[in-house]
Amino acid sequence: MQASLHRRCTSNSCSLSSPPKRACRTLCRAAVVAPGSQCDALATFDHLPLLNRRILITAPRQYASKLAALLVDAGARPTWVPGIAISRLSDHEQLQQLDNSLQQLESYSHLAFTSKNGILAVLERLAALHGGPEKAVQYVKQSGIKLCALGADGQVLREAGLQVHVSPVEASTKGLAAELAATGQAAGAHILCPVPHVAGGLVEPPVVPRFMDALTAAGAAAVRVPAYLTSVGLPSPECCAQEAALLQAGHFDAIAFSSTAEAQGLCLLMGGRQAVASAVQQHRTVLAAHGPYTAAGAGDVLGLAVPVVSRNFSSFDGLVAALADALH
Repeated sequence: MQASLHRRCTSNSCSLSSPPKRACRTLCRAAVVAPGSQCDALATFDHLPLLNRRILITAPRQYASKLAALLVDAGARPTWVPGIAISRLSDHEQLQQLDNSLQQLESYSHLAFTSKNGILAVLERLAALHGGPEKAVQYVKQSGIKLCALGADGQVLREAGLQVHVSPVEASTKGLAAELAATGQAAGAHILCPVPHVAGGLVEPPVVPRFMDALTAAGAAAVRVPAYLTSVGLPSPECCAQEAALLQAGHFDAIAFSSTAEAQGLCLLMGGRQAVASAVQQHRTVLAAHGPYTAAGAGDVLGLAVPVVSRNFSSFDGLVAALADALH
């Protein structure tokens, strides 16, 4: 029985397509998912570490079903309000910039991905430019470029038939920059970095700018190019008015962020930073983050400490484990 997120998201889709605006009411209903494989499938309720814990998740559609499935497997009752939406580039000039860069891979030494969405967007454009996935993969191999990916994101490249040349122990942009510098690959390198274009009222988090600065400081010529669009997760606050009321009433035991931008989006959708922060403080709602950089970023957005942080942030298992430790 496959995991699903309500009727509007019935699989762990890899698509960057945007959901239609008419779906706004159904997008943010409670997640309904089947148990996964991380816990004992026949375990009694009292052995589930997150039994009946109500957790608000803010991940975009492309990631939410995986996180929700793991939470349900641990006994939780997740509710999904996407803080951000991931979609294809809509600006012609940005798309042309991406295509031009991808047509010149042989002029770069490394292709450094900062997210799974960046990988999906690049593979999609390469397939469009070269007449299909197989020819696109062949082009990448022939270019001689080295591919860099973070943690489990690299599996997308491997499944496409490509080798991951650099995968840092710390699955973060900071870890990737450090790995390239430590192995002597940064100095003199020409690195193409497909990153999100942040729009729709969101402010670009410092993660990508700091990554670019770190590569430059290590002696690389780093080039950023927009690969996909990150915007607010729902068309309007009305789409999640019921969930906002639940937050204000203290319904949720925890809020789990997988990126800094999600915290921004949640504030825009739920009455602003002060409204969200006040509800969290009043009801002692636990704030959790997927890794220390997301914790720091979300904390800055909300003006609050984010105490629950996954130590292993190469996959969502670490975030669920951190929540289980905090709430069990």
